[in-house]
Amino acid sequence: EKPKGNSLYLQDVFDGWSKDIHHILNVTKENEIEQRDLYDRPPSVFKRWTKGNVALLGDSVHAMMPNLGQGGCQAIEDAQVLSEELSAATSRDEIEGKLDAYRGRRLIRSAAVQGLSRFASDIIIRGFDTPAKIVFEDGIKFENFNYAGIVTKMLQPILPIFFIIQFNFLYDGYKNDFPIDFNAAIRFAVVGGVILLIGAGTVLGGAEEVGVGLFGLESIFGTEGIEALIANAQDFFPFL
Repeated sequence: EKPKGNSLYLQDVFDGWSKDIHHILNVTKENEIEQRDLYDRPPSVFKRWTKGNVALLGDSVHAMMPNLGQGGCQAIEDAQVLSEELSAATSRDEIEGKLDAYRGRRLIRSAAVQGLSRFASDIIIRGFDTPAKIVFEDGIKFENFNYAGIVTKMLQPILPIFFIIQFNFLYDGYKNDFPIDFNAAIRFAVVGGVILLIGAGTVLGGAEEVGVGLFGLESIFGTEGIEALIANAQDFFPFL
């Protein structure tokens, strides 16, 4: 609810930002401000992707937040894997099995990208702030020394490492040769766990709200994404 109107609401949101932003907000009319809501969905781990000779792909089966620019990319990967599987079929009787193989190759990776996109969205929307800093001008000034500002400052040297791991995962695994990228999972668990421990109060809204969950993997990959990871791991290791 915005009882004072959109402009005043946004001015409060951008309090402390550049004067140019507030100048734009001050001259913008209420009817010129629109709210565009964004929605994603949990990974379709327990729902079918295929039925008979019909298969879903793209947002119809793994809609995600736009913060990593991966919605269209994951649809292209779906199409590539579908093409590879169907090209290997020698008769119509094999199509249903090939579609099941397509789901098996894409399930974990698409669920992980959904989780990473949600994680990036949470960081932007309610997580980090302008880093805290000490300014030595006319004495000592403490700028942005709130909880989010301090956490953001602490994470500055760590986030580039996380982004490198994330980038490599997104752009090295596009062939979907393996259902699970164990190397990326371990790296995300270690670096992502550090980020979650330091920034739990801002990114996650408090440990009591979401729980730690498998050393932070749950918040990165999503609850159902972790369940899918376990299910696929059991295919490789039946004794689990």
